[in-house]
Amino acid sequence: TLASLGVTYHWDSKSQSAFITKGTDQIKLTANKKEAFKNNKTVQVDVPVQVTQGRILVPIRFVSENFGYKASYEKLRSILFIQDGNYKVDQENLQAEDLQTARQAAISLPVQFSFKSLSSLEKPGANKEYNYIFPRGDSSRYMYGNNVGNTVVEVKDGVAKAVWQFTVSRGLEDIASSAGKRPSYNYVQWVTDILMFNDEHGNIKAVYKDDKGQQKDLTAKAKSYTDIIQPIPNETRKH
Repeated sequence: TLASLGVTYHWDSKSQSAFITKGTDQIKLTANKKEAFKNNKTVQVDVPVQVTQGRILVPIRFVSENFGYKASYEKLRSILFIQDGNYKVDQENLQAEDLQTARQAAISLPVQFSFKSLSSLEKPGANKEYNYIFPRGDSSRYMYGNNVGNTVVEVKDGVAKAVWQFTVSRGLEDIASSAGKRPSYNYVQWVTDILMFNDEHGNIKAVYKDDKGQQKDLTAKAKSYTDIIQPIPNETRKH
């Protein structure tokens, strides 16, 4: 995982220390200690290094911020976003004519809130199953649903903003609790090109209609949340 930040690292089993390097900077973290070293200077770590099942777990915020990255955690989808100082939103992909590209770019943005989120939607296990629903032919808004409730998100000028959250007692119209402002458009009647959700085996399941209007389904082995959007397979060949 650290390699994706452009760093190199090695583990010294004798001292039980991880050495993480980027350019001329190096951080030394030792198992079960809150004291670390950056370029041989002592720094304090909130959470000590842990060794679990043959894996080295290091505090990602400490490591990323010490190498000039910004780390932020989105509670809604339980996603950690790490951005470098030169990061810019890919407006070209967000505005792409290809819906697959535009929608993937849309869900890759951190969801921001201008209101207090429903805490029930952020509880552990709430995202064990989840789905994204887009209106037909649209990538500028979507509804994210998990085991507990739903969040309507609008994407504008490279920013994804939650506009409304709700939980239901029975159907989508039977609102049990809500936060934010209910949109004027009828989200219940959104017609989707493709409905995506997590199945009980951790795979991504997609239900869609082909060019003849016949409902089809597709199962994909997903490695990350962006993999939920898959090309609709050509009926003449297998993917």
